[in-house]
Amino acid sequence: MKFKVTILCCVFAFAKAEFSKSQSNDLGNVLTDLLLISDRYVQPAAEASVMQSSAGWYQSASSLDKYKITVALHANALVFPSGKKNFDINNDELLNLTIRGDESTTIPTTLGGEQRTFFDFTIDGDLYEFQAFEGIDTGFLAYPFLQVGVGLWQETELLLRYSPNIKIDKSDYAIYGIGVKHNLSQYLFKGERPVELAFLTSYSLFDLNLSFNPYELRSDDNSPPLAVIDGSLVDAHAVLFQLIGSKDYNDWTFSSGVAYNRSWIDYELSGDDGIFLQTLNDVLSILSETQHSYKVDLGATYHFNNWDLSSQLSAGDFINLNIGGIYHLN
Repeated sequence: MKFKVTILCCVFAFAKAEFSKSQSNDLGNVLTDLLLISDRYVQPAAEASVMQSSAGWYQSASSLDKYKITVALHANALVFPSGKKNFDINNDELLNLTIRGDESTTIPTTLGGEQRTFFDFTIDGDLYEFQAFEGIDTGFLAYPFLQVGVGLWQETELLLRYSPNIKIDKSDYAIYGIGVKHNLSQYLFKGERPVELAFLTSYSLFDLNLSFNPYELRSDDNSPPLAVIDGSLVDAHAVLFQLIGSKDYNDWTFSSGVAYNRSWIDYELSGDDGIFLQTLNDVLSILSETQHSYKVDLGATYHFNNWDLSSQLSAGDFINLNIGGIYHLN
């Protein structure tokens, strides 16, 4: 991958008339190093967003009756393992950047905190510095969301999800989604059904905006900065395919599911609109490569009057707990 990225970086660099030939080679190596760091920086947030956006889509494999509607308020809570909050890097992995004062270091991911780690690099003989990005600096990610279910034909249910912007310090995130659940037991059993089975698919968008104190990539105090960076924008897309099973017992429904996720991210740094940051964001489009993940769910729902109270535990790259209250409108 490094060879591919280096060639791409150099192509971008040669396309910019403002850079000389020697600058192009240096710039290509710098951008390759920044891509490596950015990939490790953003990956845990992408994994966490997939886990959170795929949770809580169902409480049962049964579908609502036609034109029946439910409105639900859910809350997700996901704890960050310590191994997802930081990552290690050493000088042997880098082409141009060098870690200031050491051969290796540990720096934050998007899920980590603030750490003043600096890298030095050169472009056409000029020395520049780069500070490691900050994370959201919290031990867990929790958010409420609204979900509406509508019963359709042939034991099919349409699901819509919305979460408003949630603030963490200077950062914020939101989730949007749409899903469809279709009951399979209608094809497998005639008469009484010993168990309910269903297939669910959904699309979710996790929109994370990280803001941090602006810092400049410059060679000295008297020269103009190479770039000014003040945040990063992460749009994580996830498509879920899930097989669900459930069983009713008196006022309870017990459920379980296995799921496969296909996900990809759109990632860019925010700041000035100079040529260096523009070129870096062009290169960061490589991070949109499709990722694959799996998870399992275990859930229990209690029914009373027109209400359901549900809980669901999901396990995959992370552990996520979902709790919801569902109201049946009719």
